[in-house]
Amino acid sequence: MSLPVFFSQIVGHHTALRLLRRAVATGDVAHAYLITGMAGVGKHSVAHAFAAALACPTPTPEGEACGECESCRRFIHDAHPEIHTIAPYSEQTLIWQLWEGHNAPREAKAHQVGVIGRTIRFAPSFGRRLVYLFTRAETLTEAAANSLLKTVEEPPPYVVFLLLAPTPEDVIETIRSRCQWVPLYPVDTDLVAAWLEKQHRVEPARARRCALLSQGCPGRAWSLAMQPQALSLWEALADLAYAIADASSPAPALQLAERLRALATVDLSEEGELVAEPASKTRSPTRGALLLAMDALGTWFHDALWLACGGDPRRIVYQGDEERLSRAARRLGVERLTRALETVLDVRRAVEGNANIALATDALMLRLLRR
Repeated sequence: MSLPVFFSQIVGHHTALRLLRRAVATGDVAHAYLITGMAGVGKHSVAHAFAAALACPTPTPEGEACGECESCRRFIHDAHPEIHTIAPYSEQTLIWQLWEGHNAPREAKAHQVGVIGRTIRFAPSFGRRLVYLFTRAETLTEAAANSLLKTVEEPPPYVVFLLLAPTPEDVIETIRSRCQWVPLYPVDTDLVAAWLEKQHRVEPARARRCALLSQGCPGRAWSLAMQPQALSLWEALADLAYAIADASSPAPALQLAERLRALATVDLSEEGELVAEPASKTRSPTRGALLLAMDALGTWFHDALWLACGGDPRRIVYQGDEERLSRAARRLGVERLTRALETVLDVRRAVEGNANIALATDALMLRLLRR
């Protein structure tokens, strides 16, 4: 399965797609867009289809790429010379990736060096626009971001920048303020489940479970449905959460941390994003699996907190285990569950920010077992 070429292939995000379609159809295109949303929600899918439509010289009246011109054919075969993807190099997006004249490491490939500097002065010949897609704009170093300011603010008329990030705040303010913001929100669970069934022939019960566990992120739902190890990881994390809930002292904290690290060794793309949100090849699969594991833990604590507050059991993600989860929720109580959820989110942010995995997981368990 590949990234979509057409907006019509994307599940959900109707408001965002309407805005982007209108821009293509009318020609009223901004010089830079900041597309934000949680991992797996579809940032890459939306940006990919938008890039195809922006480059297409003969888009449809609905603002779609035509799919038949030379630009579209090259795009479909991942060989478009005027659409440039800039991904982090060893966890950062660096100035030498953007402009020539900066010291690039010897192992860097020629096409990774000075991407903007080498190409921006040449008007497109196959397509209508030159597109630069930053897959993780939050990883731009200060030097790289500052070097972009004037270009992003006043690019040549045929250039469009697409920047992807989890939230607007993750991108330096001087860059953020020069972009049109396109937020992507979690997709309705029923839509995600129906998409898995119809487009990927997933059995209905499994599709529903994967959609629930994905929390509205189609990319993650696809990964859960297509990778048995990803779904098994979510289920194993529930057992770990019960072990945390059953612990009567901090004594087993380091043992539980080791158990978490052992679970987070499956070979997954970043946060389960195999297709809709493909990981940079420089990312560690262990870190990606750990982020997925922490999402599962956070979901468990969120479900328990929901039940502890008297919430409707039909609204929880971990369906099928309501009685056991309710007992754990009553035993832990609202205050401790609130602290636990905040702790998981705190440590998850640290791991996403490249914190040491062993230290972060040890700290997580010590904090979770503190009464």
